[in-house]
Amino acid sequence: MSNGVEVVDLVHEVHVSELRSYRACRTRWNWLFTEDRQPLVTPTPLEFGVAFHRAMQVLYDPKTWHLDKYVLGVRAESAFIEACKEQRANFIRVTDKFGLSDEEEKDYETSLELGIGMIRWYVKNHLPQGMFAPVEVEAKFRVPVLDEFGSQLYCRCNRCREKAYQAWIRENTTGLPSDAVLSRATWQELVYNEGWIGLPVVYEGRIDALMQDQFGGYWIVDWKTTIRMMSADTSVAEVILETDDQIESYCWALRVMLGLNIRGFMYVELRKDFPKPPTRNKVVRLGCSFSVSKSQGTDFQTFLETVKTEDPVAYRDGLYDDFLAWLKESGPRYLEVHKVPKPPQTLDSVGHNIFLQTREMINSPAIYPSPGRFACSWCAFVSPCIDKRAGRDFQYAIDTMYEVKPRYYELQEPSTDRRV
Repeated sequence: MSNGVEVVDLVHEVHVSELRSYRACRTRWNWLFTEDRQPLVTPTPLEFGVAFHRAMQVLYDPKTWHLDKYVLGVRAESAFIEACKEQRANFIRVTDKFGLSDEEEKDYETSLELGIGMIRWYVKNHLPQGMFAPVEVEAKFRVPVLDEFGSQLYCRCNRCREKAYQAWIRENTTGLPSDAVLSRATWQELVYNEGWIGLPVVYEGRIDALMQDQFGGYWIVDWKTTIRMMSADTSVAEVILETDDQIESYCWALRVMLGLNIRGFMYVELRKDFPKPPTRNKVVRLGCSFSVSKSQGTDFQTFLETVKTEDPVAYRDGLYDDFLAWLKESGPRYLEVHKVPKPPQTLDSVGHNIFLQTREMINSPAIYPSPGRFACSWCAFVSPCIDKRAGRDFQYAIDTMYEVKPRYYELQEPSTDRRV
């Protein structure tokens, strides 16, 4: 996806994660995005969300969407298993091990079984064939950041200067001897000091899927696997999603900048679990062969299918009616599809707000912390930040507890199931 901006490296790309980080705490943003520091992370044999996204990517492949859902499910399951095997092999390689420990092997197998169960349940009960058709999956977009007059924003930061210098070197050393050197001073004199305006600033993102509904409208889809669903209170979830800057900025990018008839955003939460058949009682209790305990991990549809088939008399006599009503109204939720409509008038100011934030961010802003009781408790840089604010030596912690490496969207395979 593009809109006249060539998808090459000679741009200054801005992502929603960086804008959020900048607004939240400039100290954290500076370490994470200016110095490209990331906490040292102990590798794991399986990143569940990444592998599950691979399965969904295959499941919603536009080229195979016409196939029977059973076939699609088998393809998605195979993709998940293959992704898990790749991660396992990579973990063994990078940790220089001969295999997994007993505990690691157990966790790996548990996650593998969980993913397979989730895929099978989702395909059987919730695949929206007939309602939506996928147009693209794991699609990257890039749109220019423009000012209020429609002019391109440019950046001359150190990162952009280095990109431009390296590109100039490649262009100007063609045909020269291998030992020829064109220095930064030469570039500074010939290019930078002669009015180099910088690299164009673009807003980048990646969507899990772009779907078209029955009426020709398009919806951006984002899948999230989670242990805890967003909120049992629908009104709270609506407020959270209505004010989510990723949702509105992605809709703006694809509708306003790329000309698609974007109706809105579908945020799909999948609990890291799947409904199990109800527990069969050791003896018939109150006429029921199956437990009606509210602590069991089942849902309305699974329970209904089980008792209709395996305890039809009790079902016809209404002995399960109260429990079925509870499951339907208040029982465990394994899937929530939040549809967030975004009409054009709500997107008018989005691009300008991105411009204002980005312009400030690329022009050597003041760096200071934004301490907060809740924000600091999960921040990956809390330890060196406390030392810095207290006037102690924080550089040792920065140098030993964090590594300098490319930003997450440059280094890692495509997935939106990661947090920064």
